[in-house]
Amino acid sequence: MSITHIKTNKKIEVLLRLLQNNESLEDASSKAGLNIEETKSIINNKKN
Repeated sequence: MSITHIKTNKKIEVLLRLLQNNESLEDASSKAGLNIEETKSIINNKKN
């Protein structure tokens, strides 16, 4: 199964795991199947 067929909440889980392993935001976003703007939007929404 490709990363494009995974739900957004699973992509976020992958993103968080990669960030915990000291990946850069850009690399973690890419590996999780999210674009950087989408990642920033998710982070900003969680802060509010």
